[in-house]
Amino acid sequence: MASRFSIRFQTKSISLPSRSHPTTLRIEELLNKIKTTAASTETIGSALSQLTGLYECLDDLLTSSTTHTLMSRQQNTKWVDELMEESVMLLDVCGSIRDMLSEIKNHSTDLLCALRRRKGYLNIQSSIAKYNCFRKKMKKDVRVLVAGLKQVDNMTSGYSVVVDSDNHQLAAMVKAVMGVVDMTVSVFDSFLMFLSVPNSKPNRWSLVVSKLIHKGVVACETQQEHEILNELESVDAALQRLCKYSSLCAGGNVEIAQCRLERLGAQIESLESGFECMFRCLVRTRASLLNIEIMHKQ
Repeated sequence: MASRFSIRFQTKSISLPSRSHPTTLRIEELLNKIKTTAASTETIGSALSQLTGLYECLDDLLTSSTTHTLMSRQQNTKWVDELMEESVMLLDVCGSIRDMLSEIKNHSTDLLCALRRRKGYLNIQSSIAKYNCFRKKMKKDVRVLVAGLKQVDNMTSGYSVVVDSDNHQLAAMVKAVMGVVDMTVSVFDSFLMFLSVPNSKPNRWSLVVSKLIHKGVVACETQQEHEILNELESVDAALQRLCKYSSLCAGGNVEIAQCRLERLGAQIESLESGFECMFRCLVRTRASLLNIEIMHKQ
């Protein structure tokens, strides 16, 4: 499903020295394969899968004896400290996204149950109002998380010195780690932008659909509408029509809203799995960095 949001992967090619650690070369290869694509639950899920592969390579790199030796040297402590701080911030953002997905699923499930029971227009309106209230709160929470990601993105003051080092292995390792961090920020940021889409506003196509409903013509989802809206916008649009045209073709509107909520629920479950895997990857990265710090202090 297309969307007007794009995953802002930083796709600039990185080139590492020929004497790089084999794992840094593998990270370079994976980073250069990731391309910019439209943001939807499917493409974000694919991006998370690619990120998981990157973090598996990163974990191999961070646990190698060569990396421990390079990162434990006194002149590299500032960069290691910054990387530690970044890892904590990314872990916090990922955990918050995971919790947010759980909330989306719970609220959409509650609304779906209310629509299925059909205990009257006022009850349905109340359930929709609760869902819309949650969506507004979610967008505020998203802004906080985006600010956190921006802070991670700006934490590069200690990197340039290391990258410009005469030690080719160290420079290659730092570039590889920076590439993984940048990609993580890009994917997380794009997903948060995907969540914070504004409530659907009337456009030329939705006005046409509304007129058809008003005339009593059976209005169903079309490919053109799919191309305009992402999954959350699609649910928002269906709920808006359900409130506005409650007495006109209500059955059809309810069925459309139910269908979209069911599809959203299934896709959210898939994303939950992806972010759960990412959370575990970030925990492992954090543990590897702590081990390096412990070795440095000994």
